[in-house]
Amino acid sequence: MFYIQLKDRRWNKPESPGNKAAFTCKRLEVEAINEKSSKFALLKTTEYIRNIQQAYYLEFRLFC
Repeated sequence: MFYIQLKDRRWNKPESPGNKAAFTCKRLEVEAINEKSSKFALLKTTEYIRNIQQAYYLEFRLFC
């Protein structure tokens, strides 16, 4: 009896196949946003590393 009560409460319910085109369009938008975010993060990380290298170089010259 316990199995019958929990049988319909599966965690992995199959998704309905309706309106797949709308999901595809949104997925492309999300991928474009993710790509822009990745490029921005890479740019900022590169800038941060350059600033650290420059600060280290300038400070190293001060104390030698």
